[in-house]
This record gives sequence, structure tokens and C-alpha cells, in this order.
Amino acid sequence: MANTTSNRKDYSWVGSAASLLAVLTCYGTLAAVALLSVMGNGIEIDESLLVELVSGLLLLALAGMGYSYSVHRHPGPLLLSITSAALLLWVFYGTYSKPLELTGFIALVFASVWDFRAKKRACAGNCKR
Repeated sequence: MANTTSNRKDYSWVGSAASLLAVLTCYGTLAAVALLSVMGNGIEIDESLLVELVSGLLLLALAGMGYSYSVHRHPGPLLLSITSAALLLWVFYGTYSKPLELTGFIALVFASVWDFRAKKRACAGNCKR
């Protein structure tokens, strides 16, 4: 019997990629602005736009993690992603706390790595890569 999923595109990488992109967007932008300031080229960034961009990436990450869950059926990465995104959204739109922000982003990266490993174990050569 033919594998019916072999013709489907595999988008289970989207959640991990969006999670990592959210982290890079937040801290990469801050690092670039700091570097430019050190070089004498001070620029201002619209923090609300940055927060909206990162929030959108978090939502994309959650959607991707949900799809990835359908591939590997291990709820851990999805639950950790939901918790991390909720914490980060609270930090962005509620009460700001640098330690909570760092905790949220570290947990999000951990969830991405966990998701990748769960998919790798579940697929073991049977999933389209």
C-alpha cells in the first residue's frame, strides 16, 4: 500500500523556524542598533512595531508547532511553546520584565529544539524532509 502522506509537503519546520526568527528579530535588532550606536550612527526604532512583528512571529510559531504536533504526536514541545508565547505576550502587552522575557525566549528556543528532535524520532526515515 502506498504512503498517502508522501505527496504532501512537509511544513513541520515552520514552528521551529518562526520561533527562532522571533528570537533573532527581537535580540538581533537590539544588537544591530547597539552596534550602530557604538559606530556613531544612532537610530531609533519603533518598539511597538517590533513588538507587533515578534508577536506575529509567535503566532506563526504556535501554528507551526501545532502542525508539527500532528506529525510527531508528542505534546511537550507544543505545550512549552504555548506557555512561552503566553509569557512573552504577557511581557509585551502586560507588565514588562527582562528576566521573564529572557525566560520566555529561552523556553521558546528549547521548545524548538525539542520539537525538531521529536519529529526526527517520529519520522525515522518515514517522513518527507
